[in-house]
Amino acid sequence: MIEIGASLPSLVALGASATSDVDGPIGQGNGFQTRFADDLLALSHSGVRHVRLGFDWSRLQPRSGMGDELSGEWFEWYRDVISAADSAGIGVWASLLERNVPRWFDDERGFRDSKTADRYWPRFVEAVAGAFGDRVAGWFPIDDPIGFAARAEPDDVVRHGDVVEIMVRAWRDAWRVLRGGPPVAGSLAVRTVRPVDDTVPAAQAARREDHLRWRTFLRGVRDGTLVIPGRSDKEIPDLAGALDIVGIRLRTDLGSDLSIDDESLRRWEERATMMLHRVADEGPDLPITIAAHRVSRSRRSENARDAEVLTEAMRRAVDHVVADGVPITSVFVEPGIAAAKASQESASSTGTAIPLPSPRPGPLESPVFWVCDRTPSVRSQTQNTKNTTSRTQHQEHTTKNTPGAWGDSGRYFTAVGATGPPRPRVKGNGVAVSKKSY
Repeated sequence: MIEIGASLPSLVALGASATSDVDGPIGQGNGFQTRFADDLLALSHSGVRHVRLGFDWSRLQPRSGMGDELSGEWFEWYRDVISAADSAGIGVWASLLERNVPRWFDDERGFRDSKTADRYWPRFVEAVAGAFGDRVAGWFPIDDPIGFAARAEPDDVVRHGDVVEIMVRAWRDAWRVLRGGPPVAGSLAVRTVRPVDDTVPAAQAARREDHLRWRTFLRGVRDGTLVIPGRSDKEIPDLAGALDIVGIRLRTDLGSDLSIDDESLRRWEERATMMLHRVADEGPDLPITIAAHRVSRSRRSENARDAEVLTEAMRRAVDHVVADGVPITSVFVEPGIAAAKASQESASSTGTAIPLPSPRPGPLESPVFWVCDRTPSVRSQTQNTKNTTSRTQHQEHTTKNTPGAWGDSGRYFTAVGATGPPRPRVKGNGVAVSKKSY
């Protein structure tokens, strides 16, 4: 059975902190900071058993030189969240490095400088492991290390290659601290890389990005060799086998298709199937988690009906590859509880997941992918969306099964892509309501 989880990056759950390197509104999260107990209980009632939560470095260590010390306020908050999750029957997976870092760390060039990274990053991992290692269900040390490097040095190929190597070594350093405890899972953003135009430089850039996203990290943890285009190969001690679960991030990608119809859904299903097979081919022989599936396409807001059919196409792709023997053990949808679209985009460069290794992975049983949205307009969008003929099989419950209001917060919580027996859905007052299957 494939496990289903919810992902809450720190920028979605908490918003940016005043001590992070993120520019923009401070603390504009989705309300999880104060509502976590209710949120976790609702997720539990909805069938979620794992939550991937961003452990915000900038909050836990807001000042330079803290060593193995953590902020008392935020240590207590994360401890309370884990306790509430335990009570709800949910395991918390700690995501240690996402898009943002402490401002003081960035001021010292952060991961753009190997000495700064070597000095501070392992100490932070040790501090969090010492404080929470006996409480968490697992670890995501670095979210999308290749994408992180691209954001740090987007223009200079040489400096970008330097940061890629620093990020791979940072992963290895985190593994040295965390191995032997709760499982360590990857979170590598993979996608179909296309040239931006028909020029030779665009084709060369696409080949380089494809290599970095698909081979540099996956083959590195498989063979222990760091291969960056244009550089000599390097053997990195302790890199081979430096994870317990291969984790990838996927985002819905319809390519050049502008509308959602039979053919675009079929092509997305085929594309997702090919990517999942490629992960198994390129990476080490380990269980695989889809360490983040973002239903929404880049720079688009999907309504609930579109999210359903896009998720269903992804579910079929997962079923195909599992039937072929690919050991996918879990799927996490991001965000578990959404903030505004801008906050979601700032929190994720691509698509998220948390895993539970399974000795006998099988097809999705009554799969449910969880989609939440803060905007009350989701209700009217769900009721008024006109679907193509190919989607009439999904229309029966459109108005009956609209998302339930979440108290007075303006958030909505719904399950999409489900088959099999009805599952409960929790409304804002904590009362479970039946979910019709389709």
